[in-house]
Amino acid sequence: MMRVVIDANILIAMLVKPGLPIDLFFDTRLSLLAPRLLFEELESHKEEILQKSGFTKEEFDWLFLVLKHNITVVSEQDFLQCREEAVSVCPDPKDVIYFALALYQKCPIWSNEKGLKKQEKVIVYAMHDLISLFGLSSSERKL
Repeated sequence: MMRVVIDANILIAMLVKPGLPIDLFFDTRLSLLAPRLLFEELESHKEEILQKSGFTKEEFDWLFLVLKHNITVVSEQDFLQCREEAVSVCPDPKDVIYFALALYQKCPIWSNEKGLKKQEKVIVYAMHDLISLFGLSSSERKL
């Protein structure tokens, strides 16, 4: 099983862009990890997600629970010792926490932010990279 730190932009994209394949999110070959901040980010974008997705608040709340069930939240206290290195490696200051967790877990990050690949310490997979890696087609189940 491959552990990967999932960035909030992946989840937001899945929620607001109908037609993105969700099989990756439920693929048992992936173990999804995230800092608690991920769910705070989702919650802070709730109105935008509701507006762009057409979901009702009840549907969003249900999806939020599904996401929480499928993602292992790692306490920032557990990987605090990696923050300094993450600051020096991460190309985007707002993603330092994701890099710190990836460094702590010695695993890649799943993010569609191209700028995060501008470093060589942490592997960053975009959605299309993982689709290819796991041999899925972009026509798999959609949200």
